[in-house]
Amino acid sequence: MDDTLDDEAWKDSFDKLLDPRPQLRMLNIIKSNVRASFNIDSSIENSSHSILKENKEPVRPKQHILDVCDDLGEGEKRSISTPFGKRLGVDLFHCGISPITGMKLDGFGGNTEKLQDRVEVELHIKKRVCFEVESTNTISNSDELKNKFKDRNSKNISDEHREGIRSSLVLQPGKWRKSLNCWRRTHVVETTLDISVNPPLITPRAHTQVRPSSLGRKSIFLNDCNNIDNDFESQVLRHCDQRKPIRFDILYAPSKMVNAKKIGEGAYGEVFRYSGKKRKRNSYSTDVVLKVIPIEGSTEINGELQKTFAQILPEIIISKKMSSLRVGKNNTTDGYANIFKVSLVRGTYPEHLIKLWESYDDEKESENDHPKIFADDQLFIVLELEFSGEDMSNFKFVNAEQSYYALQQIILALAVGEEECQFEHRDLHWGNILIEPTAEKEISYTFHTKDLTLCSKGVKITIIDYTLSRITIDDFCNFNDLASDAELFAASGDYQYDIYRMMRDELKNNWALFSPKTNVFWLSYVTEKLITGVHYKSVNTKVHRLYIEKLKTFQSTILTFESATHCVKHIFDLT
Repeated sequence: MDDTLDDEAWKDSFDKLLDPRPQLRMLNIIKSNVRASFNIDSSIENSSHSILKENKEPVRPKQHILDVCDDLGEGEKRSISTPFGKRLGVDLFHCGISPITGMKLDGFGGNTEKLQDRVEVELHIKKRVCFEVESTNTISNSDELKNKFKDRNSKNISDEHREGIRSSLVLQPGKWRKSLNCWRRTHVVETTLDISVNPPLITPRAHTQVRPSSLGRKSIFLNDCNNIDNDFESQVLRHCDQRKPIRFDILYAPSKMVNAKKIGEGAYGEVFRYSGKKRKRNSYSTDVVLKVIPIEGSTEINGELQKTFAQILPEIIISKKMSSLRVGKNNTTDGYANIFKVSLVRGTYPEHLIKLWESYDDEKESENDHPKIFADDQLFIVLELEFSGEDMSNFKFVNAEQSYYALQQIILALAVGEEECQFEHRDLHWGNILIEPTAEKEISYTFHTKDLTLCSKGVKITIIDYTLSRITIDDFCNFNDLASDAELFAASGDYQYDIYRMMRDELKNNWALFSPKTNVFWLSYVTEKLITGVHYKSVNTKVHRLYIEKLKTFQSTILTFESATHCVKHIFDLT
Protein backbone atom coordinates (compact mmCIF):
# COMPACT_ATOMS: atom_id res chain seq x y z
CA MET A 1 0.00 0.00 0.00
CA ASP A 2 1.40 3.31 -1.05
CA ASP A 3 1.67 5.69 1.95
CA THR A 4 2.74 8.62 -0.20
CA LEU A 5 0.52 11.65 0.39
CA ASP A 6 -1.21 13.30 -2.43
CA ASP A 7 0.46 16.45 -3.79
CA GLU A 8 -2.54 18.50 -2.74
CA ALA A 9 -1.98 17.53 0.89
CA TRP A 10 1.30 19.48 1.07
CA LYS A 11 -0.38 22.69 0.05
CA ASP A 12 -1.51 25.18 2.62
CA SER A 13 -4.41 27.56 2.17
CA PHE A 14 -2.23 30.27 0.60
CA ASP A 15 -0.83 27.80 -2.02
CA LYS A 16 -4.34 26.83 -2.97
CA LEU A 17 -5.19 30.46 -3.59
CA LEU A 18 -2.42 30.61 -6.20
CA ASP A 19 -3.62 27.62 -8.24
CA PRO A 20 -6.23 29.45 -10.30
CA ARG A 21 -3.73 32.17 -11.39
CA PRO A 22 -2.57 30.42 -14.67
CA GLN A 23 -6.16 29.92 -15.73
CA LEU A 24 -7.10 33.47 -14.80
CA ARG A 25 -4.12 34.83 -16.71
CA MET A 26 -5.16 32.90 -19.81
CA LEU A 27 -8.63 34.44 -19.48
CA ASN A 28 -6.96 37.92 -19.27
CA ILE A 29 -8.39 38.42 -15.78
CA ILE A 30 -4.85 38.81 -14.45
CA LYS A 31 -2.55 40.91 -16.63
CA SER A 32 0.55 39.22 -17.89
CA ASN A 33 2.69 42.36 -17.85
CA VAL A 34 2.73 43.33 -14.20
CA ARG A 35 5.51 45.95 -13.81
CA ALA A 36 8.49 45.37 -11.59
CA SER A 37 8.15 46.66 -8.09
CA PHE A 38 10.40 49.25 -6.44
CA ASN A 39 9.55 47.69 -3.11
CA ILE A 40 9.50 44.36 -1.42
CA ASP A 41 5.76 44.75 -0.90
CA SER A 42 4.71 44.76 -4.54
CA SER A 43 1.05 45.35 -3.75
CA ILE A 44 1.76 48.86 -2.49
CA GLU A 45 3.54 50.40 -5.40
CA ASN A 46 1.83 48.42 -8.14
CA SER A 47 -1.45 49.73 -6.83
CA SER A 48 -0.62 53.35 -7.78
CA HIS A 49 0.69 54.14 -11.24
CA SER A 50 0.99 57.79 -10.29
CA ILE A 51 3.98 56.96 -8.13
CA LEU A 52 5.92 55.79 -11.15
CA LYS A 53 5.25 59.12 -12.85
CA GLU A 54 6.14 61.14 -9.77
CA ASN A 55 9.40 59.34 -9.10
CA LYS A 56 10.48 59.72 -12.71
CA GLU A 57 13.24 57.16 -12.11
CA PRO A 58 13.96 54.12 -14.29
CA VAL A 59 13.24 50.68 -12.91
CA ARG A 60 16.46 49.37 -11.44
CA PRO A 61 17.54 45.71 -11.37
CA LYS A 62 17.03 43.95 -8.10
CA GLN A 63 20.03 44.23 -5.78
CA HIS A 64 21.13 42.18 -2.86
CA ILE A 65 19.85 43.68 0.35
CA LEU A 66 23.40 44.03 1.70
CA ASP A 67 24.26 46.36 -1.18
CA VAL A 68 21.74 48.94 -0.07
CA CYS A 69 24.03 50.77 2.32
CA ASP A 70 27.08 50.84 0.09
CA ASP A 71 26.25 54.39 -0.92
CA LEU A 72 24.46 56.48 1.67
CA GLY A 73 23.38 59.04 -0.89
CA GLU A 74 21.83 56.36 -3.03
CA GLY A 75 20.45 54.55 -0.04
CA GLU A 76 18.31 57.47 0.89
CA LYS A 77 16.49 57.31 -2.42
CA ARG A 78 15.73 53.58 -2.41
CA SER A 79 12.62 52.06 -0.94
CA ILE A 80 13.53 48.86 0.84
CA SER A 81 10.52 48.53 3.11
CA THR A 82 7.18 50.24 3.36
CA PRO A 83 7.57 53.60 1.58
CA PHE A 84 7.39 56.83 3.61
CA GLY A 85 4.15 58.63 2.88
CA LYS A 86 5.55 62.15 3.17
CA ARG A 87 8.23 61.40 0.58
CA LEU A 88 5.86 59.79 -1.87
CA GLY A 89 3.22 62.47 -1.43
CA VAL A 90 0.31 60.07 -2.07
CA ASP A 91 -2.14 58.01 -0.07
CA LEU A 92 -0.65 54.58 0.52
CA PHE A 93 -2.20 51.15 0.99
CA HIS A 94 -5.42 51.65 -0.91
CA CYS A 95 -5.03 48.46 -2.93
CA GLY A 96 -7.86 46.06 -2.20
CA ILE A 97 -5.68 42.93 -2.21
CA SER A 98 -2.91 44.36 -0.01
CA PRO A 99 -2.55 42.42 3.26
CA ILE A 100 -1.84 45.71 5.10
CA THR A 101 -4.65 47.78 3.60
CA GLY A 102 -6.18 50.08 6.17
CA MET A 103 -3.50 49.50 8.78
CA LYS A 104 -2.15 52.58 10.58
CA LEU A 105 1.58 52.14 10.88
CA ASP A 106 3.49 54.13 13.47
CA GLY A 107 5.78 56.64 11.83
CA PHE A 108 4.00 56.69 8.50
CA GLY A 109 1.70 59.64 7.85
CA GLY A 110 0.27 58.59 4.56
CA ASN A 111 -3.24 59.95 4.94
CA THR A 112 -5.22 62.58 3.13
CA GLU A 113 -5.81 64.81 6.13
CA LYS A 114 -2.12 65.28 6.87
CA LEU A 115 -1.30 65.83 3.24
CA GLN A 116 -4.06 68.42 3.00
CA ASP A 117 -2.68 70.16 6.10
CA ARG A 118 0.73 70.15 4.48
CA VAL A 119 -0.63 71.80 1.33
CA GLU A 120 -2.45 74.42 3.40
CA VAL A 121 0.70 75.21 5.35
CA GLU A 122 2.73 75.60 2.17
CA LEU A 123 0.11 77.92 0.70
CA HIS A 124 0.06 79.94 3.91
CA ILE A 125 3.84 80.33 3.86
CA LYS A 126 3.75 81.58 0.29
CA LYS A 127 1.15 84.22 1.17
CA ARG A 128 3.01 85.49 4.20
CA VAL A 129 4.99 88.71 3.82
CA CYS A 130 6.71 89.75 7.05
CA PHE A 131 3.97 89.18 9.56
CA GLU A 132 1.35 86.59 10.40
CA VAL A 133 -1.85 86.73 12.37
CA GLU A 134 -3.34 85.73 15.64
CA SER A 135 -6.02 87.88 17.13
CA THR A 136 -9.22 87.52 19.09
CA ASN A 137 -11.04 89.49 16.41
CA THR A 138 -10.05 86.97 13.77
CA ILE A 139 -11.44 84.09 15.76
CA SER A 140 -14.75 85.79 16.42
CA ASN A 141 -15.07 86.69 12.76
CA SER A 142 -14.35 83.08 11.82
CA ASP A 143 -17.09 81.88 14.16
CA GLU A 144 -19.59 84.35 12.70
CA LEU A 145 -18.80 83.31 9.17
CA LYS A 146 -18.91 79.63 10.06
CA ASN A 147 -22.55 79.92 11.14
CA LYS A 148 -23.48 81.48 7.80
CA PHE A 149 -21.84 78.84 5.60
CA LYS A 150 -24.07 76.23 4.03
CA ASP A 151 -21.23 73.79 3.65
CA ARG A 152 -22.26 70.57 5.36
CA ASN A 153 -18.80 70.12 6.85
CA SER A 154 -18.58 73.57 8.41
CA LYS A 155 -20.35 72.49 11.59
CA ASN A 156 -17.65 69.88 12.18
CA ILE A 157 -14.79 72.35 12.26
CA SER A 158 -12.94 71.66 15.49
CA ASP A 159 -11.18 74.05 17.81
CA GLU A 160 -7.93 72.42 16.80
CA HIS A 161 -8.57 73.26 13.16
CA ARG A 162 -9.33 76.89 14.00
CA GLU A 163 -6.10 77.03 15.97
CA GLY A 164 -4.32 75.75 12.89
CA ILE A 165 -5.72 78.60 10.82
CA ARG A 166 -4.36 81.09 13.31
CA SER A 167 -0.67 81.81 13.78
CA SER A 168 1.15 84.39 15.83
CA LEU A 169 0.97 88.03 14.76
CA VAL A 170 4.59 88.87 13.97
CA LEU A 171 5.27 92.62 13.80
CA GLN A 172 8.35 94.58 12.95
CA PRO A 173 10.37 95.88 15.92
CA GLY A 174 9.92 99.51 16.88
CA LYS A 175 6.94 101.42 15.51
CA TRP A 176 4.44 98.59 15.87
CA ARG A 177 1.33 100.58 14.90
CA LYS A 178 2.53 100.91 11.31
CA SER A 179 3.37 97.19 11.14
CA LEU A 180 -0.04 96.35 12.55
CA ASN A 181 -1.83 98.46 9.95
CA CYS A 182 0.18 96.80 7.18
CA TRP A 183 -0.81 93.41 8.56
CA ARG A 184 -4.46 94.44 8.70
CA ARG A 185 -4.42 95.29 5.02
CA THR A 186 -2.67 91.99 4.24
CA HIS A 187 -5.04 90.02 6.44
CA VAL A 188 -8.12 91.32 4.63
CA VAL A 189 -6.80 89.81 1.39
CA GLU A 190 -5.74 86.51 2.99
CA THR A 191 -9.01 86.02 4.85
CA THR A 192 -11.02 86.75 1.70
CA LEU A 193 -9.00 84.11 -0.15
CA ASP A 194 -9.47 81.58 2.65
CA ILE A 195 -13.28 81.85 2.69
CA SER A 196 -13.69 81.86 -1.08
CA VAL A 197 -13.91 78.06 -1.12
CA ASN A 198 -17.10 78.18 0.97
CA PRO A 199 -18.62 81.58 0.16
CA PRO A 200 -20.74 83.13 2.90
CA LEU A 201 -24.29 84.27 2.41
CA ILE A 202 -23.12 87.88 2.60
CA THR A 203 -20.16 89.66 1.07
CA PRO A 204 -16.82 88.58 2.58
CA ARG A 205 -15.45 92.13 2.85
CA ALA A 206 -18.07 93.23 5.34
CA HIS A 207 -17.13 90.45 7.74
CA THR A 208 -13.42 89.88 7.18
CA GLN A 209 -12.06 93.39 7.19
CA VAL A 210 -10.53 94.32 10.53
CA ARG A 211 -11.57 97.92 10.91
CA PRO A 212 -8.85 100.01 12.52
CA SER A 213 -9.75 102.03 15.56
CA SER A 214 -8.10 104.82 17.46
CA LEU A 215 -6.37 103.96 20.67
CA GLY A 216 -8.47 104.01 23.83
CA ARG A 217 -7.13 107.18 25.46
CA LYS A 218 -9.00 107.88 28.70
CA SER A 219 -8.86 110.41 31.52
CA ILE A 220 -10.18 110.09 35.05
CA PHE A 221 -10.16 112.22 38.18
CA LEU A 222 -8.53 110.55 41.16
CA ASN A 223 -10.70 112.65 43.47
CA ASP A 224 -14.39 113.48 43.13
CA CYS A 225 -14.88 116.44 40.83
CA ASN A 226 -17.98 117.73 39.12
CA ASN A 227 -16.32 120.55 37.22
CA ILE A 228 -15.41 118.56 34.13
CA ASP A 229 -14.99 120.51 30.93
CA ASN A 230 -16.16 118.38 28.01
CA ASP A 231 -15.54 121.09 25.42
CA PHE A 232 -12.35 119.47 24.16
CA GLU A 233 -12.01 121.75 21.14
CA SER A 234 -11.88 124.85 23.32
CA GLN A 235 -9.33 123.16 25.59
CA VAL A 236 -7.13 122.34 22.61
CA LEU A 237 -7.36 125.95 21.42
CA ARG A 238 -6.33 127.19 24.87
CA HIS A 239 -3.24 124.97 24.83
CA CYS A 240 -2.46 126.38 21.37
CA ASP A 241 -2.98 129.99 22.56
CA GLN A 242 -5.51 130.41 19.75
CA ARG A 243 -9.14 131.43 19.40
CA LYS A 244 -9.71 129.60 16.14
CA PRO A 245 -7.77 127.43 13.67
CA ILE A 246 -5.16 129.14 11.46
CA ARG A 247 -4.69 128.51 7.76
CA PHE A 248 -2.09 125.76 7.31
CA ASP A 249 -0.39 127.33 4.30
CA ILE A 250 -0.11 130.73 6.02
CA LEU A 251 1.33 129.59 9.35
CA TYR A 252 3.88 127.33 7.68
CA ALA A 253 4.72 129.21 4.51
CA PRO A 254 7.89 128.25 2.60
CA SER A 255 9.61 131.48 3.64
CA LYS A 256 9.35 130.42 7.30
CA MET A 257 10.85 126.98 6.76
CA VAL A 258 14.49 127.10 5.66
CA ASN A 259 16.22 123.89 4.51
CA ALA A 260 13.04 121.90 5.07
CA LYS A 261 12.76 118.17 4.41
CA LYS A 262 10.66 115.23 5.52
CA ILE A 263 12.58 113.06 8.00
CA GLY A 264 10.03 110.50 9.15
CA GLU A 265 6.48 109.25 9.35
CA GLY A 266 4.12 107.16 11.39
CA ALA A 267 0.52 106.06 11.53
CA TYR A 268 -0.19 109.37 13.29
CA GLY A 269 1.10 111.52 10.40
CA GLU A 270 4.23 113.15 8.98
CA VAL A 271 7.47 114.56 10.45
CA PHE A 272 9.41 117.42 8.85
CA ARG A 273 12.60 119.19 9.86
CA TYR A 274 13.64 122.75 9.05
CA SER A 275 15.75 125.66 10.25
CA GLY A 276 13.57 128.26 11.94
CA LYS A 277 13.79 131.80 10.62
CA LYS A 278 15.44 134.02 13.22
CA ARG A 279 12.99 136.45 14.76
CA LYS A 280 13.03 138.44 17.98
CA ARG A 281 9.79 136.88 19.14
CA ASN A 282 10.59 133.34 18.13
CA SER A 283 14.27 132.59 17.72
CA TYR A 284 15.39 128.96 17.76
CA SER A 285 19.00 128.01 18.38
CA THR A 286 18.46 124.59 16.85
CA ASP A 287 16.55 122.92 14.03
CA VAL A 288 12.81 122.49 14.45
CA VAL A 289 10.83 119.30 13.96
CA LEU A 290 7.20 119.55 12.79
CA LYS A 291 4.93 116.69 13.77
CA VAL A 292 1.75 117.02 11.68
CA ILE A 293 -1.29 115.05 12.91
CA PRO A 294 -4.66 115.10 11.08
CA ILE A 295 -7.66 115.16 13.44
CA GLU A 296 -11.47 115.17 13.43
CA GLY A 297 -11.78 113.99 9.81
CA SER A 298 -14.01 111.17 8.60
CA THR A 299 -11.40 109.79 6.20
CA GLU A 300 -9.16 106.98 7.43
CA ILE A 301 -5.50 107.98 7.20
CA ASN A 302 -2.67 105.45 7.03
CA GLY A 303 -5.06 102.70 8.08
CA GLU A 304 -6.20 104.58 11.21
CA LEU A 305 -9.26 106.53 12.16
CA GLN A 306 -8.33 110.15 12.73
CA LYS A 307 -8.05 111.21 16.36
CA THR A 308 -10.66 113.47 17.86
CA PHE A 309 -10.13 116.57 20.00
CA ALA A 310 -10.79 114.39 23.05
CA GLN A 311 -8.07 111.93 22.01
CA ILE A 312 -5.42 114.45 20.97
CA LEU A 313 -5.86 116.70 24.04
CA PRO A 314 -4.17 114.32 26.52
CA GLU A 315 -1.15 113.92 24.21
CA ILE A 316 -0.79 117.70 24.07
CA ILE A 317 -1.05 117.94 27.86
CA ILE A 318 1.50 115.17 28.44
CA SER A 319 3.92 116.61 25.86
CA LYS A 320 3.83 120.02 27.50
CA LYS A 321 4.13 118.57 31.00
CA MET A 322 7.15 116.41 30.20
CA SER A 323 8.80 119.31 28.38
CA SER A 324 8.26 121.51 31.45
CA LEU A 325 10.42 119.17 33.55
CA ARG A 326 13.40 121.13 32.21
CA VAL A 327 12.60 123.75 34.81
CA GLY A 328 11.43 123.12 38.34
CA LYS A 329 12.48 122.73 41.96
CA ASN A 330 12.21 119.17 43.18
CA ASN A 331 12.64 117.08 40.01
CA THR A 332 14.14 118.28 36.74
CA THR A 333 15.46 116.71 33.55
CA ASP A 334 15.86 117.65 29.91
CA GLY A 335 15.50 114.02 28.89
CA TYR A 336 12.08 114.53 27.31
CA ALA A 337 11.17 116.21 24.01
CA ASN A 338 11.40 119.99 24.20
CA ILE A 339 8.19 121.43 22.76
CA PHE A 340 8.27 124.96 21.37
CA LYS A 341 4.70 125.37 20.20
CA VAL A 342 1.39 123.62 19.52
CA SER A 343 -0.88 124.86 16.72
CA LEU A 344 -4.32 124.00 15.37
CA VAL A 345 -4.42 124.59 11.62
CA ARG A 346 -7.00 124.09 8.88
CA GLY A 347 -6.80 123.52 5.14
CA THR A 348 -5.15 121.37 2.52
CA TYR A 349 -1.52 120.38 2.80
CA PRO A 350 0.80 123.22 1.71
CA GLU A 351 2.25 122.57 -1.73
CA HIS A 352 5.86 122.81 -0.57
CA LEU A 353 5.25 120.14 2.11
CA ILE A 354 3.63 117.91 -0.51
CA LYS A 355 6.79 118.17 -2.62
CA LEU A 356 8.89 117.24 0.42
CA TRP A 357 6.60 114.26 1.01
CA GLU A 358 6.99 113.13 -2.61
CA SER A 359 10.77 113.47 -2.46
CA TYR A 360 10.80 111.26 0.62
CA ASP A 361 8.51 108.80 -1.15
CA ASP A 362 10.83 108.65 -4.18
CA GLU A 363 13.82 107.96 -1.97
CA LYS A 364 12.41 105.70 0.75
CA GLU A 365 8.95 104.61 -0.50
CA SER A 366 6.52 106.05 2.02
CA GLU A 367 3.98 103.72 3.58
CA ASN A 368 1.61 106.60 4.35
CA ASP A 369 -1.26 107.95 2.28
CA HIS A 370 -0.49 110.84 -0.05
CA PRO A 371 -1.31 114.16 1.69
CA LYS A 372 -3.28 115.37 -1.33
CA ILE A 373 -6.24 113.37 -0.06
CA PHE A 374 -6.98 116.00 2.60
CA ALA A 375 -9.86 118.37 1.94
CA ASP A 376 -9.82 122.13 2.44
CA ASP A 377 -11.65 121.85 5.77
CA GLN A 378 -9.23 119.29 7.27
CA LEU A 379 -7.90 120.08 10.76
CA PHE A 380 -4.34 119.33 11.90
CA ILE A 381 -2.48 119.53 15.18
CA VAL A 382 1.10 120.66 14.55
CA LEU A 383 3.73 120.17 17.25
CA GLU A 384 6.94 122.19 16.96
CA LEU A 385 9.69 120.26 18.75
CA GLU A 386 13.40 120.69 19.22
CA PHE A 387 15.45 118.44 16.95
CA SER A 388 17.07 115.77 19.13
CA GLY A 389 18.97 113.48 16.79
CA GLU A 390 18.15 110.06 15.38
CA ASP A 391 16.52 107.12 17.06
CA MET A 392 18.51 104.44 18.84
CA SER A 393 17.93 101.83 16.14
CA ASN A 394 19.88 103.95 13.64
CA PHE A 395 22.43 105.60 15.93
CA LYS A 396 26.00 104.27 15.95
CA PHE A 397 27.71 104.35 19.35
CA VAL A 398 31.47 104.61 19.69
CA ASN A 399 31.53 101.70 22.13
CA ALA A 400 29.57 100.10 24.95
CA GLU A 401 30.88 102.63 27.48
CA GLN A 402 28.98 105.35 25.62
CA SER A 403 25.79 103.28 25.49
CA TYR A 404 26.15 102.37 29.18
CA TYR A 405 26.03 106.03 30.17
CA ALA A 406 23.21 106.68 27.70
CA LEU A 407 21.25 103.99 29.56
CA GLN A 408 21.84 105.81 32.83
CA GLN A 409 20.43 108.98 31.27
CA ILE A 410 17.28 107.06 30.35
CA ILE A 411 16.98 105.66 33.88
CA LEU A 412 17.33 109.11 35.45
CA ALA A 413 14.80 110.68 33.07
CA LEU A 414 12.23 107.99 33.88
CA ALA A 415 12.88 108.32 37.62
CA VAL A 416 12.30 112.09 37.50
CA GLY A 417 9.04 111.49 35.61
CA GLU A 418 7.91 108.91 38.17
CA GLU A 419 8.56 111.22 41.10
CA GLU A 420 7.12 114.37 39.57
CA CYS A 421 3.95 113.10 37.89
CA GLN A 422 3.62 109.32 38.33
CA PHE A 423 4.78 108.88 34.74
CA GLU A 424 4.98 105.56 32.93
CA HIS A 425 6.03 105.62 29.30
CA ARG A 426 4.64 102.17 28.44
CA ASP A 427 6.05 102.15 24.89
CA LEU A 428 9.77 102.86 25.25
CA HIS A 429 11.07 100.88 22.28
CA TRP A 430 14.25 102.01 20.56
CA GLY A 431 12.31 104.05 18.00
CA ASN A 432 11.14 106.32 20.82
CA ILE A 433 14.62 107.10 22.15
CA LEU A 434 16.48 109.82 20.25
CA ILE A 435 20.25 110.22 20.53
CA GLU A 436 22.46 113.05 19.36
CA PRO A 437 26.13 113.94 19.89
CA THR A 438 26.82 116.62 22.48
CA ALA A 439 29.82 118.69 23.51
CA GLU A 440 28.56 118.85 27.09
CA LYS A 441 30.69 116.82 29.46
CA GLU A 442 27.93 116.30 32.01
CA ILE A 443 24.14 116.03 32.09
CA SER A 444 22.42 117.60 35.10
CA TYR A 445 19.33 116.38 36.97
CA THR A 446 17.39 117.22 40.09
CA PHE A 447 16.00 114.18 41.87
CA HIS A 448 14.14 114.53 45.16
CA THR A 449 15.64 118.04 45.49
CA LYS A 450 19.13 116.56 45.13
CA ASP A 451 21.35 117.73 42.28
CA LEU A 452 22.86 114.87 40.31
CA THR A 453 25.32 114.93 37.43
CA LEU A 454 26.11 112.19 34.98
CA CYS A 455 28.93 111.88 32.47
CA SER A 456 27.55 112.30 28.96
CA LYS A 457 30.33 110.41 27.16
CA GLY A 458 29.50 112.54 24.14
CA VAL A 459 25.80 111.66 23.73
CA LYS A 460 22.49 113.04 24.92
CA ILE A 461 19.22 111.10 24.97
CA THR A 462 15.65 112.32 24.50
CA ILE A 463 12.51 110.29 25.19
CA ILE A 464 9.60 110.90 22.80
CA ASP A 465 6.07 109.71 21.89
CA TYR A 466 3.62 109.51 24.78
CA THR A 467 0.81 107.79 22.88
CA LEU A 468 0.55 104.91 25.39
CA SER A 469 1.86 106.81 28.41
CA ARG A 470 0.22 107.13 31.81
CA ILE A 471 0.55 110.34 33.86
CA THR A 472 -1.03 112.12 36.83
CA ILE A 473 -1.38 115.91 36.69
CA ASP A 474 -3.23 117.72 39.50
CA ASP A 475 -5.18 114.60 40.56
CA PHE A 476 -6.07 114.07 36.93
CA CYS A 477 -4.99 110.64 35.67
CA ASN A 478 -4.48 110.27 31.95
CA PHE A 479 -3.80 106.87 30.41
CA ASN A 480 -4.35 104.75 27.34
CA ASP A 481 -6.69 101.83 27.92
CA LEU A 482 -5.06 98.93 26.09
CA ALA A 483 -7.44 96.34 27.52
CA SER A 484 -9.33 96.12 24.23
CA ASP A 485 -6.26 96.07 21.98
CA ALA A 486 -6.01 92.27 21.78
CA GLU A 487 -3.87 92.30 18.64
CA LEU A 488 -1.01 94.08 20.40
CA PHE A 489 -0.84 91.38 23.07
CA ALA A 490 -0.94 88.61 20.45
CA ALA A 491 2.07 90.06 18.63
CA SER A 492 5.57 88.61 18.60
CA GLY A 493 8.77 89.13 16.65
CA ASP A 494 10.83 90.99 19.26
CA TYR A 495 11.35 91.21 23.03
CA GLN A 496 9.38 94.45 22.71
CA TYR A 497 6.12 92.51 22.29
CA ASP A 498 6.77 90.44 25.41
CA ILE A 499 6.95 93.72 27.35
CA TYR A 500 3.34 94.60 26.45
CA ARG A 501 2.16 91.29 27.88
CA MET A 502 4.33 91.78 30.97
CA MET A 503 2.73 95.19 31.52
CA ARG A 504 -0.75 93.74 31.13
CA ASP A 505 -0.01 91.08 33.74
CA GLU A 506 1.55 93.61 36.12
CA LEU A 507 -1.44 95.96 35.84
CA LYS A 508 -4.02 93.15 35.84
CA ASN A 509 -5.28 94.85 32.67
CA ASN A 510 -6.27 97.94 34.67
CA TRP A 511 -4.38 100.60 32.74
CA ALA A 512 -5.38 103.45 35.05
CA LEU A 513 -3.16 102.08 37.84
CA PHE A 514 0.21 103.64 38.58
CA SER A 515 2.81 100.87 38.53
CA PRO A 516 6.34 102.14 37.79
CA LYS A 517 7.43 98.53 37.39
CA THR A 518 6.41 98.97 33.75
CA ASN A 519 9.31 101.41 33.35
CA VAL A 520 11.62 98.69 34.69
CA PHE A 521 10.33 96.29 32.03
CA TRP A 522 11.25 98.79 29.33
CA LEU A 523 14.69 99.36 30.88
CA SER A 524 15.23 95.61 30.56
CA TYR A 525 14.26 95.86 26.89
CA VAL A 526 16.56 98.85 26.26
CA THR A 527 19.48 97.09 27.97
CA GLU A 528 18.97 94.04 25.79
CA LYS A 529 19.03 96.22 22.69
CA LEU A 530 22.27 97.87 23.82
CA ILE A 531 23.84 94.44 24.21
CA THR A 532 22.62 92.74 21.04
CA GLY A 533 20.85 95.24 18.80
CA VAL A 534 22.56 98.61 18.39
CA HIS A 535 25.54 99.51 16.22
CA TYR A 536 29.05 100.11 17.58
CA LYS A 537 32.14 101.54 15.89
CA SER A 538 34.79 99.93 18.11
CA VAL A 539 33.84 96.42 19.13
CA ASN A 540 37.32 94.94 19.54
CA THR A 541 38.56 97.28 22.24
CA LYS A 542 39.08 96.37 25.88
CA VAL A 543 36.80 99.17 27.11
CA HIS A 544 33.98 97.95 24.86
CA ARG A 545 34.20 94.39 26.16
CA LEU A 546 34.35 95.67 29.75
CA TYR A 547 31.14 97.69 29.43
CA ILE A 548 29.34 94.97 27.51
CA GLU A 549 29.91 92.82 30.58
CA LYS A 550 28.59 95.64 32.79
CA LEU A 551 25.47 95.84 30.64
CA LYS A 552 24.99 92.09 30.93
CA THR A 553 25.39 92.25 34.71
CA PHE A 554 22.85 95.04 34.89
CA GLN A 555 20.47 93.12 32.64
CA SER A 556 20.61 90.15 35.00
CA THR A 557 19.44 92.29 37.94
CA ILE A 558 17.23 95.02 36.43
CA LEU A 559 13.95 93.14 36.85
CA THR A 560 14.53 92.93 40.61
CA PHE A 561 13.89 96.68 40.90
CA GLU A 562 10.39 98.03 41.47
CA SER A 563 10.79 101.31 39.60
CA ALA A 564 13.28 103.56 37.85
CA THR A 565 13.37 105.52 41.12
CA HIS A 566 14.44 102.38 42.97
CA CYS A 567 17.10 101.80 40.32
CA VAL A 568 18.49 105.36 40.61
CA LYS A 569 18.72 105.08 44.39
CA HIS A 570 20.71 101.90 43.93
CA ILE A 571 23.06 103.33 41.27
CA PHE A 572 23.77 106.57 43.15
CA ASP A 573 23.58 105.01 46.61
CA LEU A 574 20.79 107.34 47.72
CA THR A 575 18.72 106.80 50.84
